[in-house]
Amino acid sequence: MQRMAAEAGVSQRGLHRHILNATGLSPGEWLVTERIARARDLLEETGLSVEQVACAVGFGSAAAFRERFRRVVGLTPRAYRVSFGTG
Repeated sequence: MQRMAAEAGVSQRGLHRHILNATGLSPGEWLVTERIARARDLLEETGLSVEQVACAVGFGSAAAFRERFRRVVGLTPRAYRVSFGTG
């Protein structure tokens, strides 16, 4: 947050407020939402393993990624790929 705020030329509090106003989400919630969206793309369009997808989108572990993905999407990453993957 500190680096992003500095690059945007605002305080951390200001950046938090801007993100909240723009998205309706806290910066942390917004970041997870963006990571899950990118993970969905990767699961649909690539053959990367779940572990590789977790790493590519910035989760610290595949287990944490699987749990958060399931909570947000309602499916495990594997089930999501089976349902929505391109092949």
